[in-house]
Amino acid sequence: MKPLLHLGYALLFPLYSLFSRRIGFCIFWPGPGGWWAYTRGKSFPVRMPRVWVLEYFRHFVAKSGDLVLDVGGELGFETEQFSGMVGPKGRVIVFECFPEHIARLKAIAAKRPNVTLVERACWDRPTTLEFFVGHTPGSNTAVPEARGQVGQALADTSQRMLTVQADTLDNLWKQHGNGQPVAFLKMDIEGAEYEALDGAKELLRNTRKVVIAAYHLRDGVRTADKVADRLRAAGFNPRIDENHHVYASRDE
Repeated sequence: MKPLLHLGYALLFPLYSLFSRRIGFCIFWPGPGGWWAYTRGKSFPVRMPRVWVLEYFRHFVAKSGDLVLDVGGELGFETEQFSGMVGPKGRVIVFECFPEHIARLKAIAAKRPNVTLVERACWDRPTTLEFFVGHTPGSNTAVPEARGQVGQALADTSQRMLTVQADTLDNLWKQHGNGQPVAFLKMDIEGAEYEALDGAKELLRNTRKVVIAAYHLRDGVRTADKVADRLRAAGFNPRIDENHHVYASRDE
């Protein structure tokens, strides 16, 4: 039944996307290894034909030759998507500090010469952080009081706590990106958005487009509004969609 549902959704989706303000025109189709999407001139693999798989590509995509920073690479699905988008003349620098995710990203980088893995957490200063294992594989966090989008605890404080090295995005960008202009900054770091952005002030001045997953709760409030404020102060035009991702770009 699921394959038929996926196919039906894929057939109807182009019409929906044509009139939607949430996303650009998009086509899904079954291709090599599973489902693929095409939007804004780029094709890339997706988990299934659904609107949520476009969460980082609703309003813009990376282009051939771009430098992309993937902050919070997790298992590398977006890293692989970005790698295909920028092609051999582009670069993807992915930041991750959780050991199990690092192992997966190392395997991806070994097969994709345009991917560079940086084994660091991103923070507002160089430091050593206590890092908490999450209740789910994607909820590991350096902010134990942060909550998920429906108020669930991210950190499982009953499990082991890790010690990880952290640095500012400004420092890491200069070291690994040579201070070159960044076309696309993606961030999903489970509640640490404030600290990472506070350590990225110079980087933001040299970045064109940003997408930040900001549905996390701190002090009972979603981080999206304060994230948008930081980006606005850095010269971006941010918008917050109903998925509580912040999409921001500069006037060109």
